[in-house]
Amino acid sequence: MEASSSSLPAAMDSLLLEDFGQKVDLTRRIREVLLNYPEGTTVLKELIQNADDAGATKVKLCLDRRVHGAKSLLSDKLAQWQGPALLAYNDAVFTEEDFVSISRIGGSTKHGQAWKTGRFGVGFNSVYHLTDLPSFVSGKYAVLFDPQGIYLPNISAANPGKRIEFVSSSAISLYKDQFLPYCAFGCDMQNPFHGTLFRFPLRNADQAANSRLSRQAYSEDDICYLFNQLYEEGVFALLFLKSVLSIEMYIWDAGEFEPRKLYSCSINSANDGAVFHRQLLLRLSKSCSVSGGEMDAFKLDFLSEIVSGSCTQKRVDTFYIVQTMAPGTSRIASFATTASSKYDIHLLPWASVAACISGDTVNVSCD
Repeated sequence: MEASSSSLPAAMDSLLLEDFGQKVDLTRRIREVLLNYPEGTTVLKELIQNADDAGATKVKLCLDRRVHGAKSLLSDKLAQWQGPALLAYNDAVFTEEDFVSISRIGGSTKHGQAWKTGRFGVGFNSVYHLTDLPSFVSGKYAVLFDPQGIYLPNISAANPGKRIEFVSSSAISLYKDQFLPYCAFGCDMQNPFHGTLFRFPLRNADQAANSRLSRQAYSEDDICYLFNQLYEEGVFALLFLKSVLSIEMYIWDAGEFEPRKLYSCSINSANDGAVFHRQLLLRLSKSCSVSGGEMDAFKLDFLSEIVSGSCTQKRVDTFYIVQTMAPGTSRIASFATTASSKYDIHLLPWASVAACISGDTVNVSCD
């Protein structure tokens, strides 16, 4: 005799059902990501690439050497993360889709957008090389991640972080010390921020000794070294991007009211023609009728600057760039079609090459 539908709830209660299922150890997953993403400028390049995918035109990186107050925080345990930090700004604003994407590891919403280089959403998590507590501000929200579930109040393994609508909640007046570190590059934590600002407080030796994410500590000198390395590679970091026109690096010393520029790499005299060529991949990827096979060739001048006191050292490099999309009848295009239809892996048969065609000329000017 079968049980009636009305008796099913009572029968279920009698079975003493409990929550049970497969789970992911988030800290272990992050450790696996870090094994696949080497330290060094890789972390900075991932931030730049994500900014480019978001359509940003400017990226600013800053070593914030200040130690901020610790009296008005969301939790007393957060006090140890009020010291030196890497700040990463870009001028694109998070969409709701972006918030969903960054909350996943390996399940990015970029997956179906093959033109986005960081389409799998794993690269952002390379920032855990630097910190245990990444956070950012964009639009009207502040977001803090705590994958170990140690520092933020009232979090769980299912939701190891917090998103705060800081505009209407007047968060900065209630937790001034918590949110004052984000007041940089135009963000005042009172009005919606028309950009995105990440803050990665540097993991010190004591924190590294107890971290379940990484045992690697990062010092201010380490970040200065990364800035120098990124400057040396700066032109190559910009070369094949679609939207970002400039990368700047700053240092913010204790007692100073604003950061000081150290390095910059940018497209010299960016015009509509340069933007048109750089965004060709984006246009083709959204076109319904792409024949492919046509070559697009153009020249770009890149300006690299080192600022030291009142003097600025400038270098201009000219590159000749050729790019193309393979025709739909090609073997590589057929492979991309098969990968999309059978395996839900979205690829574009796109190639770009570049050659430097200028001499190594350096000019120094002083005020």
